[in-house]
Amino acid sequence: MSDGARGRLIRWVLWFAMLNVALMAIVGLRYLWHYSPPDPWIAWVYAILAFAGHLTALACVPALLLLALGVLFPRPRLILPVGVVLGSVLLSFLVLDSLLFAENRYHLTLLTFSLLEPRTWAFLTVYLLASLALEGMLALSLWTRTERPPTTRFGRYLAAGLVGCLVASHLVYAWAFATDYVPVTSFTRVLPLYFPLTDTRTLVRVGLLDRYQARQRSLVAALGRPLDGALNYPAAPLRCSPPSPMPSVLLVVIDAMRADALRPDAAPRLTAFAQHAIQFDAHYSGGNTSRPGMFSLFYGLPATYWSTFAGRAWPPVLMDRFRQYHYQLGLFASAPLYRAVELDRTALARIPHLRKETSTTSPGSSGRDAALTDEWLHWIDRRDPSLPFFGFLYYDTVVANEPPENYPLPVPPPPGASAQQRLHARYLAAVHYVDALVGRVLDDLERRRLLDQTVVIITSDHGMEFDENGLGFTGHGTSYSDYQLHAPLLVRWPGRPAPERVSRRTSHYDVVPTLLVHLFGCTNPPADYASGHDLFSDAQWDWLIAASYHDFALIEPERVTIVLPTGYEIRDGAYRLVRHPTLPRDSLRAALSEMSRFYR
Repeated sequence: MSDGARGRLIRWVLWFAMLNVALMAIVGLRYLWHYSPPDPWIAWVYAILAFAGHLTALACVPALLLLALGVLFPRPRLILPVGVVLGSVLLSFLVLDSLLFAENRYHLTLLTFSLLEPRTWAFLTVYLLASLALEGMLALSLWTRTERPPTTRFGRYLAAGLVGCLVASHLVYAWAFATDYVPVTSFTRVLPLYFPLTDTRTLVRVGLLDRYQARQRSLVAALGRPLDGALNYPAAPLRCSPPSPMPSVLLVVIDAMRADALRPDAAPRLTAFAQHAIQFDAHYSGGNTSRPGMFSLFYGLPATYWSTFAGRAWPPVLMDRFRQYHYQLGLFASAPLYRAVELDRTALARIPHLRKETSTTSPGSSGRDAALTDEWLHWIDRRDPSLPFFGFLYYDTVVANEPPENYPLPVPPPPGASAQQRLHARYLAAVHYVDALVGRVLDDLERRRLLDQTVVIITSDHGMEFDENGLGFTGHGTSYSDYQLHAPLLVRWPGRPAPERVSRRTSHYDVVPTLLVHLFGCTNPPADYASGHDLFSDAQWDWLIAASYHDFALIEPERVTIVLPTGYEIRDGAYRLVRHPTLPRDSLRAALSEMSRFYR
């Protein structure tokens, strides 16, 4: 093949890619139509850059394949038909994905693709045939037009502009990701197969980014935005008529305390408290890390909504009710609220004079937990006794596995113990230490004669694993096993029968409906604002959504379906991979709907 013919073929491939960018942009306008930016200027500028750049990247995939094929077989009669087929497949799938997103607010993935109904496959066939006809006509017309070399540099400028959009959008996203600037990062869910740049170490290293200051500016901007746009939350105005007098509420969260740590040798005070409380034995968090776990606890919703709520600093209806009915707020967290959990822009957003961190000269998490307890006791001593209070104590020693130095091990490791077994023994020592601190809090309530006037809820945000299954999973956020999701839940509610052990399956999603129904007298169905049920009803979950930072899982009693960015896997009750899995299609469809129904 002559150099002139080869040049013509290369020109055709490049212009054909540009043409497909235009076709996909027309189809992709549906994505922008359903995008509600939290900031009308900066967010839209980024959205347009990302839209143009990402469609260019998608179109370049078949173009690169065609160029590689052209090097080996530089024959127009081969390259043109292959290009038409590749372009048609890409375009038809984009049409289907845009329709799926418009209807359900999620995209085609390996998982959702496997859930398509036969009728949808028929429509996809029609889209493909129409795309083949359209792409074929455009390909032949373009081949005719590329017979002569170009007389202007328009094509080069266009290509440079599109590549510039691609590069600029990823750089902007890297900055936004580092600074938690959600008006930019929230756009990620809009585009299919969009994986923007998240490595921000270079920006920090060269001094172009101060993450803390940038994040603070982002939070201030979020607080200034109205609570509207992308969310329909709650789905209906709440109708509440609280009883009088209203009891106080104390929520104690022990970070990373798993359910089987509630035992007499590791947690004697909590075990004794459980004898006078309702103990939920099959209770699960909505996440295997702190951010999704706490989100599910305060909102009663899957943490897949986190970025949208965080971008608007939109608090949960539970906290709105506490403030509406003049509860005094005693909110104390050991670890800074603005770190990984980011409660200052979600559950505790828009609270004036929010205490964001615990300061003490005592070392480590154990020192902060002790200081937190002292500050709580001081706060409750100064509160107005004529008003009810909502207390929130969030302990950190257990997740840090950092009991005080030389703290005795309540459960010594066996002789010849492995490294993980020794870590587990230290973990139980951390539980024992925090158990004593919580015991001080409970004793103080009883001394003040407040215990019988206070709803006390003690739980955890997630669990911790020490390779008990022999599969290599340790810590938290590494699997969706029982060790990382099964959390303790103790509830002592004045006026309700106790003690009681509840064996049916419950979850963090149930806490908000319970408080809204029984504390505030709200008559709305829980589905108006949460994914769970009243803990005091007979309802239990058949499936549960658990999330991490970058993926989520469908938890069922006998299996776990983990949905990854690039695929999925199914594990059995012992968390071992199923070799020939069958997808739980109905449960997955219901879960995907639950993760999108509060979007407008």
